[in-house]
Amino acid sequence: MPASIRNAVLTALSVIPTARSVAHIPVRGGDTTLPVLRSQQDTCNQLKQALTGVNGTLFPSDGATYEDFEEENYSAACRLPAACIVNPKSAQEVSTVIKILSQTGTKFAVRSGGHNYIPGFASINETGVLVSLSNLNTTVLSTDKKTAKIGPGNRWEEVYGALVPQGVTVVGGRVGPVGVGGLMLGGGLSYFATQRGLAFDNVKSYEVVLANGSIVNASANNQYSDLYKGLRGGGPNFGIVTNYELYTFPVGNFSVDARAYNTNQTDDFLRAIAEYQQEGQLDPLSSVSIQVLETGPTIMLLYNEPVQSAKAFDAFYNLGSYTSIAAFNGSLIDVLALTGSRFSTGNVSTYGETFTHKVNADLNVDLYNIFVEETANLPSGASGAWVPNPIAASVATVGKQYGGNLIGLQEVPQQWYEWFITWTDLTQEQAIWNISQRITQRCTAATAAKNASLPYLFTNTAGMEQNVLGSFGSKNVNTIKAIAAKYDPGQIFQKLQNDGFLIRKL
Repeated sequence: MPASIRNAVLTALSVIPTARSVAHIPVRGGDTTLPVLRSQQDTCNQLKQALTGVNGTLFPSDGATYEDFEEENYSAACRLPAACIVNPKSAQEVSTVIKILSQTGTKFAVRSGGHNYIPGFASINETGVLVSLSNLNTTVLSTDKKTAKIGPGNRWEEVYGALVPQGVTVVGGRVGPVGVGGLMLGGGLSYFATQRGLAFDNVKSYEVVLANGSIVNASANNQYSDLYKGLRGGGPNFGIVTNYELYTFPVGNFSVDARAYNTNQTDDFLRAIAEYQQEGQLDPLSSVSIQVLETGPTIMLLYNEPVQSAKAFDAFYNLGSYTSIAAFNGSLIDVLALTGSRFSTGNVSTYGETFTHKVNADLNVDLYNIFVEETANLPSGASGAWVPNPIAASVATVGKQYGGNLIGLQEVPQQWYEWFITWTDLTQEQAIWNISQRITQRCTAATAAKNASLPYLFTNTAGMEQNVLGSFGSKNVNTIKAIAAKYDPGQIFQKLQNDGFLIRKL
């Protein structure tokens, strides 16, 4: 892709922020030398003796080196000052870490890429240990090119960079800097979802470190088949995944058309999303990436073949005038160049939530109007972004065909929303939290009023107090609980794991 086009796209699409924070969640202050309790200090010393590699265990007193690892959480609100950060370089070292943490009763958090927005999910303050998986970052393509073993510490841009030149790819993230581990455990929405389901529907096997330190390989056809199924929805409730074996498939060039519409076209644009879902999305080679801002809607139309004006996108072509951002045929790596700037570091705080509904054109408009009404009350300097994710019925169907998962998706076209509020003034947190809650409450009430509600909450974009596991349905919840009881009978991942969508919250 020409550099001039890439730069134009990066500028136009660099709008989705990163850090989530609310008033009652601790946010890192300026002091990086908070006191460490004696028990945590002793645990960290044990870990330092056990992990002998370079930067195996880092303390706040290690200064810039420690801060570099701490700041891998790109959300400023998630850069909490752990008692120490450990960087195991193998499953065996992860096993050693878990044994020490369990024996000492020390709290911990696990981080792969650090792109979760919620403080405490992939971070922890001085009361515990941050287990960073960043050293588990290999991508190994099998000799027959049918599978690839991928470490959770990879970023998707690294994975695609290794695989795409070989003519294959895997179902993974839509934005390059996102980490592998969190996306895979949360389901993972990709540009291939309509064809191939969610990312975790495409796992052949998991390498997992259990609470007792055992290292097992879980697949659909071995003695750990129940654990394999549990990891397709059950998240971090069973152990630490240290490797994902994913099925690969051939990949060529995409047709890419990124365009922006005027604010006076917003209602028609939102209705066009519903039309696309009812007609265009029946073509499994089509995919879209959408965001709606105060300046108007922006969409990236992707077709998984190098064609011109794919009929699948007629609903958007028929809107009339637009501003072209970029149009080209390019590789998956080129597509990442469009989306990579949607995540940025810095001191911006962000919070948002998610909800799901059946396809309804009028409801699309009503919900966005609610968002606009509420965000009109934002404090000075704060802003919002509205991100509809059109999901085809085939996402649920393919998931069942590929062995099933535990998230309880209904086989109907649906919308998974992401919406964000960003701000930098910490004194605004409570006001923004209040507005956030009103957005979710009003939007879910509006969907119920039109008999369009669906229970599912997308793990990768859910808010901190949303009942994600409960949205999967009681049968799936009971299955997750049973698997957790079997593989973690001492409840290490419930009692010591700092936070996350855990069964202890049910």
